Amino acid sequence: MKGPTEDRSWEAGVARLLRENPDYFERHDDLLEVLRIPHRGRGLATSLIEKQVAVLRERLALRDRERQNFLATARENDALSEKLHRLAVALIDAASLDDVFGSIYDLGRNQLKLDAVVIVLGIDGGPLNGRAEFVSPDDARLRQGLALARDRPLCGPKTILATVRGLLGADEGRVASVALTPLRDPVRSGLLVFGSQDPGHFPVGIGTVYLSRLGELLMRAVARHLDRP
Repeated sequence: MKGPTEDRSWEAGVARLLRENPDYFERHDDLLEVLRIPHRGRGLATSLIEKQVAVLRERLALRDRERQNFLATARENDALSEKLHRLAVALIDAASLDDVFGSIYDLGRNQLKLDAVVIVLGIDGGPLNGRAEFVSPDDARLRQGLALARDRPLCGPKTILATVRGLLGADEGRVASVALTPLRDPVRSGLLVFGSQDPGHFPVGIGTVYLSRLGELLMRAVARHLDRP
């Protein structure tokens, strides 16, 4: 009497034989008439060919879903690229810091339909021109946010900002997910924060290339106006 180990070894040998000889049933087509594979959970039997067709259909359906997801992602990336291009043009044309910050707020609130857009920039000497975006380089929100981001964009639920007190301000109550982007140039540092009511809008692990590019554009535009003689 064969034991469980012998049965598994025999089954593995049959499986290996069929994999190594995919034309086996072409040479033994009489077997196709007698082979039956039960439908899981239904107790009915189906021929091997019917089973193969079902498996192929499942695989094709899976590949079609993957293709649709790929195309959807490509369309989203194309739309983001276009928005980033328009922003770059607007920042080049910006005649003042008001225009620079206004372009970022417009992108976040009107084009990306986000619920919160926060800019914090550390400037030596404290607030500049009375703008809320400018804070001391020692500002607690700025230091905590930069320590959390570690020089890279960070996305996830609002709870990732648990150690950064008051960064979202009045919008904190309606925000469920956030994207935190550190801003740096040779003499300044800051933070750009996007927030959404949708808990899944900024999932952990989402690509952050566009956030990094956005941060670079913003800091170049800010520096161009602050460093004027």
